[in-house]
Amino acid sequence: MKKAAPAPGMQFPPASEADWRRLVERVLDGRPFESLVSTTFEGLKIAPLYQRPTTEGAHALRQHHGPWKISQRMDHPEPETANQMARADLIGGADALTLTVSQAHSARGFGVRIDSERDLDAALAGIDLDRISLRIDAGPRALDIAPAFASMARNRRLTSASLDVDFGHDPVGHLARTGALPPGRGVAEVHKLLRDAGFAGHLYLADGRPYHEAGAGEAQELGCVIATGLEYLRLLEANGLSLEDARREIAFLLAADADEFLSLAKFRALRLLWARIESACGLAPKPVRLHGETAFRMMTKYDPFVNILRTTMGVFCAGVGGADAITVLPFTLALGLPDDFARRIARNTQLVLIHEAKLAKVADPAAGAGSFEALTEELCKRAWSLFQKFEAQGGMIASLRVGVPQREIAAAAAARREAIARRTLAITGTSAFPLLAEAPVNVLEPTPAGANEAPALVALPSRRDAEPYEILRAAVDEYFHKTGERPKIFLANLGRPHGFAAAAVFAVNFFAAAGIEALSNEGFNTAQEAADVFRASGCKIACICAPGMVSTHALIDAAARLREAGGARIYLAGRESEQLQTALLEAGVAELICAGSDTLAILEDALAVALGERQS
Repeated sequence: MKKAAPAPGMQFPPASEADWRRLVERVLDGRPFESLVSTTFEGLKIAPLYQRPTTEGAHALRQHHGPWKISQRMDHPEPETANQMARADLIGGADALTLTVSQAHSARGFGVRIDSERDLDAALAGIDLDRISLRIDAGPRALDIAPAFASMARNRRLTSASLDVDFGHDPVGHLARTGALPPGRGVAEVHKLLRDAGFAGHLYLADGRPYHEAGAGEAQELGCVIATGLEYLRLLEANGLSLEDARREIAFLLAADADEFLSLAKFRALRLLWARIESACGLAPKPVRLHGETAFRMMTKYDPFVNILRTTMGVFCAGVGGADAITVLPFTLALGLPDDFARRIARNTQLVLIHEAKLAKVADPAAGAGSFEALTEELCKRAWSLFQKFEAQGGMIASLRVGVPQREIAAAAAARREAIARRTLAITGTSAFPLLAEAPVNVLEPTPAGANEAPALVALPSRRDAEPYEILRAAVDEYFHKTGERPKIFLANLGRPHGFAAAAVFAVNFFAAAGIEALSNEGFNTAQEAADVFRASGCKIACICAPGMVSTHALIDAAARLREAGGARIYLAGRESEQLQTALLEAGVAELICAGSDTLAILEDALAVALGERQS
């Protein structure tokens, strides 16, 4: 049977990259094509278009076929309550648990209090440990928890080989966070106890969270993690294990953030990088145990519901990138101890992506995509170069002691903070489109003061991106609770609404990032009219919002009249011109606010003036 001919008009001529570039350059209005190339905070170039790979690369595959494990976080301080919540999570669809123990940094001021084997048994009572996966997140207490767990399993008559338990011992990560190694005594004994008991899980965890929370880029996190993994290989070999047995004792964890391209490529790259290390050690590469946890760095206190979108993207990246188990941080975690609703959302996020979106039906679905293959390869190159730099110092521990990873990460973190301050890296709900009248969300307990304070010495800090803006909002919240009012800025809207609307919307969102409420209006025919209403408003700061055709002379006149009416700070929205800036400075305009302005510095000053803490 002959195939039907394609309908007229349905055939398209083949298009080359050169054809595409010609079309793109036509709409760039004289800007170079390179303006479409973005650069990450550690200098990685990301092109707007990638060619399809001509050769098939290695696949990043999970340890086992099928979907990743949905791991639910246990962090309520009371073991019995934590147990009730965990059992509800397992009934609701989770098939793994992350037991976050108090005193661990990742507990964020909470965590299950495990002071004895009895507490551990209470936390895990009624849970079929031979039917789920368990990751113990105990920080420096991992070596205390492991023998207690072995004893509990023995008392329950559980077959150790059927228990899928990762004990999460990460002394290198503890060194990175605190500047000191945890006590090393007992490592060999604990390992022998677990091995003799037949446990099939992993004792060590090469954890990327300390580096990610300090502001590391993707390649930097990868370089630190694989260098840590090699450190543990050496340690285990020194304790008498063969390399084949030693690698079975090491699991990995990466932070999953909302940058879909880089985060997904990062998870793929980890497996390829570790396979290269295994090959260099004379081992045939095998799939590693790779955990994913949504990034604490991207969580916000204000408009926390946006965190649901961020964590959803994080799960997508980790799941498609090949994670074996993923823990979603509840969307209210930055505010305090999550309640049942926040926990249910965290669990259901994964259930929807696995069972409704069918994301786990294809192994390594990013394979063959030009962008993901190129980014994966580039991350591997950058991470391997950093890894070699750490090895030149004598390994990861030696590198941390002389500050090599810290200096690398500090440079990327500084670039990141600068982008956040200028809003070229916008944080939805915090620095972009903040909601001043948002309703509070429920948490079981607020986060204790000082729960996430950065340590001293050469240790890496733990920071969330939104913190600089949240400090400003917190000051406004305190002022609001005392006075019943928010600090305000007067919008001097000149002309008709259709002319100043864009500038006014920009100004409203700009100042709301600091909690400053904008007093808007329908516009003024003259600058003097605007100044008179400003004087009557009682505001100390004002922002001129004007159509683009308004002359510099008219703007200078408006600024001068607002200053005469008592304005301590005058701003102009939506303009970007050095010549205009100079002229307006002479007229008393403090800043031109536009895309790329140093938003944080401007808001800090504006808020201080609005609250009466700083004079003109």
